[in-house]
Amino acid sequence: MKFKSPFVLLLLVWTLGVIAADDNSRLVEARIKFVSAGKAISVGFMQDKRLESFLIPSDLLTQEFIYRGPARLTLLNVKAAAKPLDPKAKPEDKERIEKRSAAGSKSANKTHDIVIADGPPLAWIDLPTNQGRLNLILVVNPGTDNGITAIVDTPGAFPPGSNRYFNLCPFPIKVKLPSGEQYVAGKEAKVMRPGALHANYYDLVISSKVGEQELLAFSGRIFHMERLRKLYFITPGQGEPGRIRLKVVEDRPAYEKPPTTPPVTPKNLK
Repeated sequence: MKFKSPFVLLLLVWTLGVIAADDNSRLVEARIKFVSAGKAISVGFMQDKRLESFLIPSDLLTQEFIYRGPARLTLLNVKAAAKPLDPKAKPEDKERIEKRSAAGSKSANKTHDIVIADGPPLAWIDLPTNQGRLNLILVVNPGTDNGITAIVDTPGAFPPGSNRYFNLCPFPIKVKLPSGEQYVAGKEAKVMRPGALHANYYDLVISSKVGEQELLAFSGRIFHMERLRKLYFITPGQGEPGRIRLKVVEDRPAYEKPPTTPPVTPKNLK
């Protein structure tokens, strides 16, 4: 078995044993967000006998999905399939729809459906059935073992405005923020608030502890937004011991539509 990404291999070791299903034929309920370990991918899964299709980005968590289904959650390859044209449509209407579809133009008539592609499932994971409702972040990397690694996302433990640092290195790191300094041991994670005001920059410094030495591994200015959560996946870098690589994933709040109630016009306005 070959792992395409050292990031996923290390993350799998870190989370091994966190998620283990006891019976994948039973039903579970979970609140789930997805992120891709590599490039963005289009996937789907079955729920209530219909296909849920969506895009999994590599630098953002997806919107939250409420999954109710079998303990084995299976992600499927999807594709766009042309819909058959209405046999009762006039020839000139058929030609117009086909031309607009080929040009990528929007049309009042939907010309394609998203369907399950041929071939084996893209990835799968067996979720536990004895832990009540689950709250998870699923890291997806097809072609590596089962293709999904689960991270428990306990409500309240990782609030908006905070960062979660996953140290996937074999050595400890020190994270220095305006709010203070904390060590994160190898294969562990910590949640920290930066101690910065909303819409302001702050300094982030990460040092690697190799033996008795602390080596500067990263230093940068970070823009803080109080409504965001950020996940920092820290893996060993190439070259000298102590070098690191960062993969930063943002979790943005769900879009809220503005109120539709029209403004009240003041009385006696002249």
